[in-house]
Amino acid sequence: MTKILIEFYSLARYKKDQLTEKLSGGQRRLLAFTLCLIAQPKILFLDEPTAGMDTSTRQHFWRIIQSLKDKGVTIIYSSHYIEELEHTAERILVLHQDRLISDTTPFAMREAEHEKQLTLPKTFLPIVEKLSYINNIELKNDTVTFMTKEIDNVWQDLQEQGCQISDIEIQNNSLLNTLFEQIEEIEK
Repeated sequence: MTKILIEFYSLARYKKDQLTEKLSGGQRRLLAFTLCLIAQPKILFLDEPTAGMDTSTRQHFWRIIQSLKDKGVTIIYSSHYIEELEHTAERILVLHQDRLISDTTPFAMREAEHEKQLTLPKTFLPIVEKLSYINNIELKNDTVTFMTKEIDNVWQDLQEQGCQISDIEIQNNSLLNTLFEQIEEIEK
């Protein structure tokens, strides 16, 4: 079983006689994690599992996690890497001051804000400046970026001025910003 795990999780590339103290911190974390899988658990609890891992080791770790999820293993983990939550979590539980403040999915969490970020070519700046239902206008090189909760109204006004859908980049609020906003609301 151990041989299968080592080969499956690409640890075979390390020499068999190599001491673990010679591995990097991230490689040691990956090895320790792999050893936990020998018992073939149905549920895993992981605390900051990718802390100390370099980018390639972290990506490899998340591929392992995905294969475990595909096999029906339940994985509960804590992480300060918000981008990992956005791409790997099926549910997010947010704890703040020992209280559960949110139990949702990454998409639903961002979508609940209803505020969108739009980026357009800078040529639309005169039109954007006249819109009353936007905020946080930022100019960057050849683009203008702003936030709005009135996406349909903005789109209608821009369309009337000749803006094409291919000119617009629309993003939901980032998960990190949504988390901060939720915490700010609670602390008011």
